[in-house]
Amino acid sequence: MGKFRKVKRIVLVLLCSCFIGVVCYYYYFTHYTRPVVVANQKNGAESKYVKNMSDKEFSAYLQGQADKSQFRLKMESDMFFEKADKVGEVTILNPNSNHYAIRVQTTIENQEAIIYDSGMIKPKQFVENGELKKTIPQGVYKVNHHVIYYELTNLKQKVGETVIVGQLAINQ
Repeated sequence: MGKFRKVKRIVLVLLCSCFIGVVCYYYYFTHYTRPVVVANQKNGAESKYVKNMSDKEFSAYLQGQADKSQFRLKMESDMFFEKADKVGEVTILNPNSNHYAIRVQTTIENQEAIIYDSGMIKPKQFVENGELKKTIPQGVYKVNHHVIYYELTNLKQKVGETVIVGQLAINQ
């Protein structure tokens, strides 16, 4: 009987240790989180710079990185012209907070011909009036404004593009 009791105790100890091992394993993998790497550059130079920043400087650094990754534009999507061959209302603003130059080219929906081109608009610049490149009959047209973003340092380097749907109204 003594041998049976010894085997029973050994089995009980093994079962308890297995149970504790499973619980520890489960807890470790469900509650352990890896540290989040915020600034990681390939050469590591920038991460050294980040280590020496105060919380305020680090926050400003991250905000600057976020601002560079966003395009901003203020634009009235509707254009109004009294006559197709006269200057009309076109409102485009490239805000100071934008880090890119923009160019707006407008086409009538389902047509490829550009009827309006804003030219290059740098940050802090705006366009209030513009002329159509083509004479268009009186009416209201659905248009697509193709907004193209360029690097400020190299105005030929395209960064991105987006399309804004709007209307063109020509009264006479």
